[in-house]
Order: sequence, then structure tokens, then C-alpha cells
Amino acid sequence: MATTSRPRAWVRWSHRLTLLLLLGCLLAITPMYLAGGRTSLGVVVAAAVPAILLGALAAALVSIRHRTWLRLVLLLALLSTQWPLADYAVADPGADRASTPTSPQLRVAALNTLWGGPDLDELAALAADHDVLALQEMPPVLVEPLTERLGDGWQLAARDHDDYIDADAAVWVRDTWQVADAQPVPDASPAATALTLTRDDATVRLVGTRLQNPAFGAADRWGEGLDALAATASTSPDPVVILGDLNAPPSAVAFRRFLDDAGLADCPAQLGSGFPGTWGLGRGPDVAPVPIDHVLVGGPAGTRARCTAFAPRAVEGTDHRAVTATVTVPR
Repeated sequence: MATTSRPRAWVRWSHRLTLLLLLGCLLAITPMYLAGGRTSLGVVVAAAVPAILLGALAAALVSIRHRTWLRLVLLLALLSTQWPLADYAVADPGADRASTPTSPQLRVAALNTLWGGPDLDELAALAADHDVLALQEMPPVLVEPLTERLGDGWQLAARDHDDYIDADAAVWVRDTWQVADAQPVPDASPAATALTLTRDDATVRLVGTRLQNPAFGAADRWGEGLDALAATASTSPDPVVILGDLNAPPSAVAFRRFLDDAGLADCPAQLGSGFPGTWGLGRGPDVAPVPIDHVLVGGPAGTRARCTAFAPRAVEGTDHRAVTATVTVPR
């Protein structure tokens, strides 16, 4: 008579451990939702979501024959929490509706310089193919020298000092666009300036800024910064572009809610280009997997700005990649 032998002890233990790991991955993401995602721990966990998902997938598949349906339910429950990120894999089908073939193009670049790591020549090279250059964590003593290095075709249009890190966020605009107005963003934390740029009969509201890093005890200030930007974007009568180091991975719950409240779209999500990483360890890292720098577009219905191109760009001397984008501004 045939008998069924019991699995070996190490096999039984591997079944239990992988099931516990899968359950642990599901529990690990719960801090993302505390206080609306506006906690230091929640944002750190959000940045680790890709690793958590990979660990859960491995735990589910390695012992898939053990409690198969339970493993699949737990895995699907975990994946369902990240369903809002599916739009990063699919281009927005309605992105072309707000523009015409003659709509002006605004070419933008933003970079966290890590207190002026890149030299002036590298920063000028980054600006060369763009209409707007937005730099964060810029040493105040380097702002004027860079303005001189860029030359007569550029205007220093906004300069805001962040007392928390003792550095500037500055925005330069090429004379291909005119700076029609510059107003402080109300209640911004840190200070930020909303620029009104015009070209022919097109107008766009632009903010280049850096939000506080919520991972280092500044989650409240980070949330205040999101609220100020959302208020500016949602009440703007013109197309909107917000760019810079927002210290926000796309999986962060508070960031996703901010995009919805402000009526903004992240360029990679609008283009369906995935999650291009922008931050890594060390100056000039070979790998920068964490997408915390953004170019966001929005505006009133029917006149929303839209992205037609987006790409990170490696720059020596900083732990961030520059983010570059081409934005169509409806007339």
C-alpha cells in the first residue's frame, strides 16, 4: 500500500518562514497609512515598497504549494494597496486633449545640488538645453556666480532661503519665456515663489522648490509644504508646473493624496514610463533607485499643462539625478 511521506523538517520550516515573511510584508506597509501618511516612518516605508513587494513575491512563490490560496490572497491584498501606482505603467490617454500642434514648449530641469557639489560648468551645461533651471540645496554664495556664468540670456527669477538647512532654492528663466510675475507661495514651508511665465499668448504658473525631508523628523513641515503647493496649484487660473526635490516617493500615501487634491500629474505617470530613480547613496552614484525628485503638471480643466518627455540625468557631485522634462503649455 502506497504511503505519503512527510516533508523533511527543513522543508516544513521553510514553508512556515516564507508564510510568516509574506504576512510580515503585508503588515510592514501599515505605517504608510498612519496620520494620512504624514509620518517619518510612513514615508520611509513607502520608499521601501519596491523591496517589500519583491520580498513578498519571493515568499509567495518559493513555497507556493504550501497553503497556495492563503499565499495568493495575502499577495493580492498587498499588491492591491499599490494599485493607484498602476498609472505609472500606462500613458495617460487624454494627455493630448489640452494642447494643439502650435502650443509652446517649456523645457525644464531641476536638481538638488547637495550644497553645491556640481561645479558651475556642470550646472551651466545642465541649463544649456532648457528654458528653466531650478536648483535646490544651493549654497547662497554660489547663486550670483552661477547667474553670471549662465550669461545675459538668463534671469534669476526666484530665490528662497531655507533656514532649516541653510541653503537656497533658486530658479533661473531663459529669455525664451518672460517672467510676468513672482509671488510668494502662501504658507509655504520652506519659503517658495510662484512664477508666472508668458510666451506669446501662453501663460504658465511655475514653482521650483525643495520640501523638507520627512525621514529626519520633519514630517510635519513636509506635510505643510505639500498643503501649500496643493493650494497654489488647485487655485491657479493658468497651467501649472511644480518641480524639484519633493522628498516624496510615488508610493507615499500623502503624496498620492496631494496629487489628487491639487489636480496634478507626475510626468512619469502621465507618460507611463515607470519609476525613474533620482536619489542614491554618495556623490554621483551609479545607482539612484529612489524617485523623490519630480516634475508635476496640472492646471484648470481644458488648459492643463502636459508632459511630452521626461528623463533623469546624472550629474557629478550630488547624490541626486537631475530631472528634465518638456512640457506643453496650452494657449
